[in-house]
Order: sequence, then C-alpha cells, then structure tokens
Amino acid sequence: MTSGYVIVHEMLRREFGTAVGRPCVVSGCTSLADGWGLVGEATNYGEKNDGTAVRWSTDLRDYAPLCFSHNAQLDGGGDLLMCPRGHVRITWGKDATNSECVGCRRERLREYKRRRRADPEYRARENARDRAQKAKRRAQTTAQTSAATKGRQATNREGQS
Repeated sequence: MTSGYVIVHEMLRREFGTAVGRPCVVSGCTSLADGWGLVGEATNYGEKNDGTAVRWSTDLRDYAPLCFSHNAQLDGGGDLLMCPRGHVRITWGKDATNSECVGCRRERLREYKRRRRADPEYRARENARDRAQKAKRRAQTTAQTSAATKGRQATNREGQS
C-alpha cells in the first residue's frame, strides 16, 4: 500500500520536476535543494511505507525546494524559527554532528545524567572511582611533600658542615 505522502511527492515530481539542484527557498540560504519540502500547513498526518511518522499536504502549492538542513528542520517538527520543543533555533543553534537543536540535546543529556545518578549501581561505581582518584592524588601529594622534605634536610646538613 502506498501512503499519501509518497503519492504527493510523486505528483510533485510529475507536475514540477525534481527539486534537486534548485536553490533553497529559505532566505539567506545558499545551499541547493535536495528535494521538495512542506513549507505550508500540513493537512494530513500518517506514516511512510517504512513506518516513519510524517505530515503532508495534498495542496502542491504548499511545497518548495529545500536544502537538506531546512527540510530536516521542518520535517522534524517545529518551524524555521522554533524547534518542536519550543527552543528558538537562532539562539540555541544546532549540533554539528546530527543537526539536533542544542537546547534539545542539553535537555536530553541532563535527563540521561539524572537517570544515571538515580541508578544505585551507577552511583556505587562512581563513588568507587572517586575514592580511587582521591587516594591517587593523596599518594602523589605525599610523595611530593616527602621529596621536598628530604631535599630541605639535605640542604640543611650541607649548611651545617
């Protein structure tokens, strides 16, 4: 069964041709488009054949050529100014590795760390690691102070002779 999303994109290619190689319609963007992207309001929500959740419109005028980056921003939810979770894209920016909103990444990592800290096994490992590091630092400090003390004692003996 072919989804409405696939049918609309086939209609776009038939009606307007491919969007690949055209300039991206977002102002200030100098990249070339890699396909048709929804810039208008979505009228339908569903899944592609592979099960990915998508939104689309049956009005072909709601589509425009978009580069990969802007198409991903709009497909992921939100709009060009706000991410789906409400972070202002201009203020936060995006992570260079996976184009994730930096604000969303920050929240995701904080939640991950909070869950890890709540895990008793994780806390036990962290406490053991901290104790080992403190013992190592203490041993280094003791070695340094004893070496300095021996050096002072040797200097004092030479001065007394």
